[in-house]
Amino acid sequence: MSRDELPAATGFARFLWWCGGAVEGALRLYPTEWAKYEGIGGAVLTTGVFAFFSGFYAVYTTLASGPYSIVTSIGVGVLWGLAIFNLDRYIVSSLRKPTAAELRWWPRLYRTLLPVLPRVGLAIVIGISLSKPLELRLFQFAIASQAELNRDRLMIEKKATLVQGSRLDEIKTESDQLAAGLTAADERARFLEDEFRKETDGTGGSLRYGYSEVARVKEAAAIQARQAAAQLRADTTERAKSLQSEADNTASAIDRQLEDFRKNFTGDFLTKMAALSDLAANSTSIWWISAFVTFLLIGIEITPVLVKVLSPIGPYDIKLDALNSVETHEMILKRDTTIQIATHHYELVEQAERQADDQFFTIRTSLAEDGLDRKASQWKSEREAGGALTMDRLVGEIKKEILTLRSP
Repeated sequence: MSRDELPAATGFARFLWWCGGAVEGALRLYPTEWAKYEGIGGAVLTTGVFAFFSGFYAVYTTLASGPYSIVTSIGVGVLWGLAIFNLDRYIVSSLRKPTAAELRWWPRLYRTLLPVLPRVGLAIVIGISLSKPLELRLFQFAIASQAELNRDRLMIEKKATLVQGSRLDEIKTESDQLAAGLTAADERARFLEDEFRKETDGTGGSLRYGYSEVARVKEAAAIQARQAAAQLRADTTERAKSLQSEADNTASAIDRQLEDFRKNFTGDFLTKMAALSDLAANSTSIWWISAFVTFLLIGIEITPVLVKVLSPIGPYDIKLDALNSVETHEMILKRDTTIQIATHHYELVEQAERQADDQFFTIRTSLAEDGLDRKASQWKSEREAGGALTMDRLVGEIKKEILTLRSP
């Protein structure tokens, strides 16, 4: 089938191919593969859409506030959705199954599944992060009720902590001791008064009727005990009022701190997550629903990879593998050729430098020999003319002027 005879693909189909990381030029040659890569691209697009809504709801319910909360949440949701979409698209497009027929099943399975394992772990993390905002939305009323219960429990714990750190217990202990002392004094005064009465009417004590000497002694003791109780009451009244005032002030301070704690106890993301955790721990049905939502999103998240791994090897895969192999071999040949050319060029340059050094050395040697002959002839001429030129002087001039030409 020629390129002109191929069926036309819709714009949305080509968009799904792009989402699935397919090479459109090669995929158009095999119409039987179009549906498979449309499905892969649709799975990648679905994960991106889910990521957008999850990111939008998470930011809108936790961090965003003010008049621009919706705009901020949409912006963060778009960024989060694009991040997940591009990550899935990259993994799907880079995941290629070996197509060589000579490979046994074990190496083929190893090469196919090994790149998938990190993606599965990442899918679990992403699936959990996507599921939590959806769970908060799904159980929002139950979470609100549980959050109220948690707030009341925390208020009780906070109050107990504040009371424990204050002087209320000490004030109560001292007040109880004062009340116990007054009660004991009153009881002793009543006991002595009762003893005096029994002594006078003959029903107790000495059993003699009338105001006897014993009755007079008991009367004095009863009067003294009543006066002591009255004095003790007068002495402890001011202390009891002071303790009561201190207790009232401390209780008022504790109430103000509890009210401030209640105002600061807002329904933030952490509070909702704690309430959701308590609900899942106390209710089996909520735990199963929460687990189902998490597993569902994890399944959706790894759908593109699963579709790519489980789909059979088609002509497009073989074509793409062949194109990659050809391009790889071409780049390797270009690299090797470039290295060989550079090596050969370096060898030629090095050889030319050596030849130039040899020629230059030959020239310098020839110049030195000519200079030596010239100096020797000059020395002989001056010697025959009777000059005072010595052999040492000749050797010195040769070393100074001629032999220096041979030095590098």
